[in-house]
Amino acid sequence: MPSSPSGAGRPRATAVGAFIVGWQRTVRAPAITLGVLAAMFTLALPLGVALRGMLTEHLGSSVVAERAARGWDAGWVAEFGAQAQGLGRTLTHEILGFGGTMSIASDFLDGASLPPTVAAAAAASMMLWIFLAGGILDRFARARPIRTAAFFAACGVYFVRFIRLGLIVAAAYWALFAWLHPFLFGTIWNRWTRDLTSERDAILLRIALYLVFVGALAMVNIVVDYAKVRAVVEDRRSMIGALAASMRFLRRRPLRALGLYLLNALATLLIVGLWYVLAPAASASVGLAFLLTQVYLLCRVGAKLAWMASEVVFFQGELAHASYTAAPLPLWPDSPAAEALGNLIDRNQ
Repeated sequence: MPSSPSGAGRPRATAVGAFIVGWQRTVRAPAITLGVLAAMFTLALPLGVALRGMLTEHLGSSVVAERAARGWDAGWVAEFGAQAQGLGRTLTHEILGFGGTMSIASDFLDGASLPPTVAAAAAASMMLWIFLAGGILDRFARARPIRTAAFFAACGVYFVRFIRLGLIVAAAYWALFAWLHPFLFGTIWNRWTRDLTSERDAILLRIALYLVFVGALAMVNIVVDYAKVRAVVEDRRSMIGALAASMRFLRRRPLRALGLYLLNALATLLIVGLWYVLAPAASASVGLAFLLTQVYLLCRVGAKLAWMASEVVFFQGELAHASYTAAPLPLWPDSPAAEALGNLIDRNQ
């Protein structure tokens, strides 16, 4: 869909500007951030209750139970892990503080399989994000508060469309993990380390391979992100068309789009770095550990939402003007495309 000449004289959107405005829109929508955090907490709660039941059954009223209640007992955890099944196997020293974050990232990049219970929870979390994505993007596209009914209506409208998009994207991710990952960490790794005698060189090679793989994942991710943005802002029904439009959008402004992506990635890494410094130790009180963890999760959710908002801002700053947006006639004001038209008319009067 070609852009209109009427937008040719507008200044181009900048990565820094979109990043800043994206965070501003996120901060001005605290209900979205708190709501997503509450939904994630509710989703994880059954796992916590189930694990607590396993621990209670194993500990009983023994002396070990009293010692475990006072702090982390590595000896008992090793004993519990030796006989645990399914969800119980996740109780290791790696769940403490920053170790859990590193364990999740490492398992993901290495393509490690998850216990069935954890895999089901991860799938449920993914479905939750797919459902909420339409409403979140719609809210950020409007840049103003909307009614609860309108938010969940947008969630419902785009849920089925994003499921179709997810099926296409799942094939791309499957190809990366099924073909590229074994090629990098199997064929290339074995070939280049066959005659290596320096452990330092092997570590650097491993890091380089991880960067290549992460770069491939990022390329898919950024295309999918803007496909979702275009689907919502332009009310697109064809997800294949949204993917094609996303690739055209990125092809015409690759450096600024990549700059915005890197800024968002840097902000996320900064939050993870602060978590590394402030993560509670095993000796910390339960209350303090819970509080610090929830603050970290709140910041992580906020960063993810700001990432989505900044991409909406960047797209709107580039192409979402009156002559370009060509959605079907909506019920006013339940479409960000219609609202964008109205805002433009108001500014020109």
